[in-house]
Amino acid sequence: MEEGEIIDLLLIQIKDFMSEQPNLHCKEDDISFSLEGIYVYCIQYKDIILQGECNIKLLIPKKYPIEAPTLFLKEVPSKMEHIYTDGSCCLASFGEIYHFLLNNPSLKEFVERFVDSFIFSLEWFKKYGNYPFGERKHGFEGLLDYYLTDWGLTEKQYWDMVIMVFNDTYRGHANCLCGSNKKMRDCHGKYILPIIKDEVFKNRFLNEACYIYEGRKR
Repeated sequence: MEEGEIIDLLLIQIKDFMSEQPNLHCKEDDISFSLEGIYVYCIQYKDIILQGECNIKLLIPKKYPIEAPTLFLKEVPSKMEHIYTDGSCCLASFGEIYHFLLNNPSLKEFVERFVDSFIFSLEWFKKYGNYPFGERKHGFEGLLDYYLTDWGLTEKQYWDMVIMVFNDTYRGHANCLCGSNKKMRDCHGKYILPIIKDEVFKNRFLNEACYIYEGRKR
């Protein structure tokens, strides 16, 4: 699909999304669309329903779904762990978002999966001081846990992968770093190679690794 076609399709999705969110306003620059204003939500998790509104800024790259949107919220408790130093929200691990985007989800699907889940966690945290989703750890531990659980790596293997991405030393014919005795291309290469080949993905993956590393030092 050509770049112009991607943007045209994205604009249709943005208009569809904004038709249900009339308090959001759209701005545009060379690389992204920015949806800003009051986001009204009604989110259900199991038998719990949370309704309300919050002031958001959602940056949507014009290359979506090749690149992921970034969420900023106006009011976030200082003790909440899921906020990066630039003020953006940690919606999920890079790996989890990346594999979700491979299925070419609509903007609305992305919002429902990641933005609504984050807002649900935020409102729960405001009320109870903890997080609602017990199956995944939180903060840097939750990001690392994704790779250990879903990608089947040990923590040492995760850091070996980070060094491989940083140094661009991926070799498809080498034995996989996970110890499976398979060639890299037939095992974890399906995760690593796309990251190395895309500068945006590579930078996001490495920034996340820095966040995990700093968290480990505390």
